[in-house]
Amino acid sequence: MTYANACTIRFVRASQYADWLRSYELWVNGTSVGKLARNGVLEITLPAGACTIEATIDWGRSQPLVVRTTPGQTVEIEVRNRWGAWAALWAISFGKNSYLVLTEVERKTNRSA
Repeated sequence: MTYANACTIRFVRASQYADWLRSYELWVNGTSVGKLARNGVLEITLPAGACTIEATIDWGRSQPLVVRTTPGQTVEIEVRNRWGAWAALWAISFGKNSYLVLTEVERKTNRSA
């Protein structure tokens, strides 16, 4: 992969009470790319184009997020617990497939025009 063909995905996780001791595993196109702890940031570089992003923690997961990037772009994705600590019983039963939420926060170009 050449830099001219690359983009950056930056994952961020804020401080939440739910899951504060556990890390979220991040997946891009079905491949694990790393883990994200509370208040953590993880940056990965990959070829520009469409990719499918998911997050998991034990039995819980996010809905897939499809991101389309262009070369030189940085996309920031916030990963968070949807349900919080108070709705844990609901989350582990009916909400397990939407336990985590992926939100595209910001897009910017790395190179100047």
